[in-house]
Amino acid sequence: MMHRLLAPCRTPARSSSPAILSRRATAATSGLLARSALASRASSSRSSRGRSNGSSNPPLAFPCLDALESRTRRLETRFSTEGPEPSYTTGAHEKWTSTAPLLLDNGGVLSELTVAYETWGTLARDRSNAVLLHTGLSASSHAHSTPRNASPGWWEPFIGPGCALDTNRFFVVCTNVLGGCYGSTGPASVDPADGEMYATRFPIITIGDMVAAQFRLLDALGIGRLYASVGASMGGMQSLAAAVMFPDRVARLVSISGCARSHPYSIAMRHTQRQGELHTRPASRRLLLTLGQF
Repeated sequence: MMHRLLAPCRTPARSSSPAILSRRATAATSGLLARSALASRASSSRSSRGRSNGSSNPPLAFPCLDALESRTRRLETRFSTEGPEPSYTTGAHEKWTSTAPLLLDNGGVLSELTVAYETWGTLARDRSNAVLLHTGLSASSHAHSTPRNASPGWWEPFIGPGCALDTNRFFVVCTNVLGGCYGSTGPASVDPADGEMYATRFPIITIGDMVAAQFRLLDALGIGRLYASVGASMGGMQSLAAAVMFPDRVARLVSISGCARSHPYSIAMRHTQRQGELHTRPASRRLLLTLGQF
């Protein structure tokens, strides 16, 4: 009895018509074909991903960065980036020296100072067409080639007849900033008090000190009022300072990528750069050791 209870259930076989058997065979075949197609697609997808990056997942997409890279490539094809960076150093230039002491914003004094400068164009009889071009952090006064120095300047394409600073109309003056060491008084200059190089004893100067020295030069050139004060980067900061310090002497202002003050981040980065220079260049270390400053 127990054996009969545990035995598998057996149902009597039922006969099926030929039409039903045909439909069942067709359905079974369709199911097999569908499963085979899905398996084939999955295998192909895995194989493709494996070939592309060796991963079972697609790579992350960054549409914004892709769009930026695409735009950069388009601009590179439109504008040539070939050719060397213009030289920011100097050659032959003019010099003017003031023996009147210059009191500095952060304390200290320069008993005398020299300003290196270059000019382009002709000063009008009424001296109303002068443009003062301020330099960036590391540039000299050589913004454009001159008869005395034919090498291209750092703003060569923008100065000249028909250019942005049209020398047919304007008398353009560009100085090497105070502290710049391309002819103007700076750390490489000799301190007249003891005949030794200033080096690290050169006083801390400000944008205002640079502009004050430039306007002393303008006084010596007989230029009372500027047609425009123009500059980019640190030169843009000087152009702003000139308009604030001498509002009656600046008719127009062009400040390109300039600001009224430096961000703390920028100040920190410049400090790091100076420390890196002093700690990695043997010549700088020897100079500081000689002066007892290191």
